[in-house]
Amino acid sequence: MPAIRLRPQTRFLLLGSALTVALLILWWLVLLNPLLTLLRGAVDACGIVIWSGQATFSVTETRGGGWSFEVPLEATVPPSATNPAPQEIHSIGFDMEHSEVGAFAFGLPVFWALMLAAPGWRRNLRPMLWGTLAMAVLEIALVLVTAELMAHITLARMVRAHDPVGHWFLRYGHALTVNAIPYLMPFVVALGAHRELREQVFDWAGREPVAANVAIPGGNAQSQRLRPKKRAPRRS
Repeated sequence: MPAIRLRPQTRFLLLGSALTVALLILWWLVLLNPLLTLLRGAVDACGIVIWSGQATFSVTETRGGGWSFEVPLEATVPPSATNPAPQEIHSIGFDMEHSEVGAFAFGLPVFWALMLAAPGWRRNLRPMLWGTLAMAVLEIALVLVTAELMAHITLARMVRAHDPVGHWFLRYGHALTVNAIPYLMPFVVALGAHRELREQVFDWAGREPVAANVAIPGGNAQSQRLRPKKRAPRRS
């Protein structure tokens, strides 16, 4: 029985898919809550350093497993039926559900699967460590950006802002930070951290198939195009 020989890109896709499924199962059953706890602590510490003012940035865990944010933001709420006088506020509070928060920790197992499936796994230790550090920093920054966007969206609702264009940009940015960037980030970081994988991926994408009627150097006789024989000169 002849041995099955897979192309490098086919081997990478099959191994990467299998490792992604296995690591996501491990992430869901074991790693999700510890990763979210570490991420929440890092976001809380970085937010206190970044934001300054009368209010203090904070993020705490809710009973349902989500996060409750308090983001410093100076604004004036116009009068309403319940508050006849304008009200000065120094922070905006809002909650994020557990399903939204979990998206920020989704990228690490996918990144690890890509690095383990990359060729030359023994040489992948250093890119994997640097990429894991980059993923952690980017996830912290992504949560902070999302918190800032959510604070402005909540403020726009409170003051009843009549700016549809600005409100659309806020909503669109929030959709990107929650529903798109966390799932795209591990692939971008993997290509940036692993030079050999990046070169092979772009080489696979740019490689053109060899035409069937083109002679290949070193090929067998059947793959070479037959050359026409020279005719003998006619005798007069």
